[in-house]
Amino acid sequence: MDLIAVSFFVYTLGILALGIYSARYARRTSEDFFLAGRGLGAWVAALSSSASAESGWVTLGLVGTAFTTGLGALWIIPGTVAAFLFNWLLIGERLRHFAQKHGAVTLPDVLVAPFAGTRVGRWIRIVAVLIIATMLTAYVAAQLNAAGKTFHATFEWPYLSGVLAGAGIVLAYTITGGFRAVAWTDVVQAIFMVLAVVILPWAMISHMGGVTETFARLEALGDARLTDGFAGRSGLALVGFFATWFGIPLGYPGQPHILVRFMATRDHTAIRRGTVISSLWVLVLFAGAVLLGIAARAFYGELADPEQALPIAAAEFLPGALAGMMIAAILAAICSTADSQLLVSASAFSHDIYARLLGRQVDDRLQQRINRLAVLTIGLGAALIAAGEVRAVFDFVLYAWAGLGAGFGPALILLLLWPRTTGPGVLAGMLTGFITAIVWRETLHDVIYELAPAMLLAFCAVIFVSLLTSRSSHTD
Repeated sequence: MDLIAVSFFVYTLGILALGIYSARYARRTSEDFFLAGRGLGAWVAALSSSASAESGWVTLGLVGTAFTTGLGALWIIPGTVAAFLFNWLLIGERLRHFAQKHGAVTLPDVLVAPFAGTRVGRWIRIVAVLIIATMLTAYVAAQLNAAGKTFHATFEWPYLSGVLAGAGIVLAYTITGGFRAVAWTDVVQAIFMVLAVVILPWAMISHMGGVTETFARLEALGDARLTDGFAGRSGLALVGFFATWFGIPLGYPGQPHILVRFMATRDHTAIRRGTVISSLWVLVLFAGAVLLGIAARAFYGELADPEQALPIAAAEFLPGALAGMMIAAILAAICSTADSQLLVSASAFSHDIYARLLGRQVDDRLQQRINRLAVLTIGLGAALIAAGEVRAVFDFVLYAWAGLGAGFGPALILLLLWPRTTGPGVLAGMLTGFITAIVWRETLHDVIYELAPAMLLAFCAVIFVSLLTSRSSHTD
């Protein structure tokens, strides 16, 4: 076995060991399994939140997109940093306080809290579970799709074997340690993700003789898009370009696997410090990923699958042991998102359906078994979806991202920031955003990315219906 494989599997075993070790600190409650007892500090909350947000779609998808589109991919950076700041500055502390005050364990708990015990509250929970079940399962499948590609490109494993290996790794520590295991392992994975996109582009550009020579190679390829962020775009094409690169970040306030980190954060101080940490982290990660894609295009010219640029370049440009660790960063990105999404999906079934909608009261030991069974079931279901079709990771993720972002984002933002938001308004916004994202995807996706129009219509629905049904303020 070569050094790449050895270092890769040493990293993987280390992540598994850390996740399993975290189970020593677990308490037998759903709040601990899904929120780590609401005790995350600034560094863990920030890096865990950031790593769970930026999955294999960055280390594979964004690198591959930059490989194809060139400098235009840089436009996603300002929008994403702005979205991170919005989440941490305007949503984070309000959501943490609101969830703690109402004893909310899941995002559906938060959305239902002001309307608990009402018919509309019950429907809000049902719709929320439906959105989570469909979109997050697809999202986890996208991560396992990325795992299959990574193992195939690196070790020439069959795609299906890679999918199953990725699922097995994530399930092992998520089932054992719950949210605490997820948060702890995410910190390590966040560090590896940044190292990969900083070290590898530097190595490639140095090998090609510097930045000037790299851009000379890009110009020689004859594709103006590679060196001009606006090449060939005018009119509606330019609108669509911005709607994609600035539209994607609109979805951050609606991603349950990100929002749950705010609910689990210890206090206001941790939120304030986490704002700085997470924003700097994502700035470095995205810039490095785009630079890596551009450097790979300059060196290789063409690749059969541009989303394999990172593992291919790592194996060629770095020493064996270091290359294995850099390739492990792809698995880190995959795991850091898939584990979080598995937990959120599991909570929708074991907590929101079993405990809340069905009203089943069980002791803590049985509840833990139900929680773990839900994680296992959803993980296996996502693996089956990923095994059935090899898709572009970036496209796979964009679909789920839009459904979650439009389904939850506008309703949550207005619930926390606008006192006149009502239960019917929340329900109308969730349905409008979710349905619009799906319909637009199937009909007008080539015109403009579905998230932007879906969120706009969802905001309008929440406001319009709330004004019609408004009675009193419910937030503080």
